[in-house]
Amino acid sequence: MPIGAIHHIAIKASNLAQAKAFYTETLGFPIVGSIPGSTIVFIKIGGTTIELMEGAPNGAEAGGTGIVHLAFEVDDVDAAYAALVAKGVRFHVTPKSVGDIRLAFFRGPDDVELEIFKSPTLTWK
Repeated sequence: MPIGAIHHIAIKASNLAQAKAFYTETLGFPIVGSIPGSTIVFIKIGGTTIELMEGAPNGAEAGGTGIVHLAFEVDDVDAAYAALVAKGVRFHVTPKSVGDIRLAFFRGPDDVELEIFKSPTLTWK
């Protein structure tokens, strides 16, 4: 069940176009992926990638803004899930597929949302 690396850090923006322009135009980081049929983009920042998505305007309670979760890349989500469950980890989203993405979510200390993640198309090692 080795966790390979951090795949991405998800961030919700109150103004997606403005945030996207800030990271790509102002700071000069490249878009390295997207999720078809959505406005989500992945932006490479050195050795880390952020998943930028639309949040609620002005950080409204319903959608919020800011850091959403930390995603760990694994070779096999189902095997990693089983190994973590065997260690007592409780998942609030069990393994599922979203397009070619396989994922599952659990919470770490202090209620930090964590994801195990694998996708053959959203990879940039």
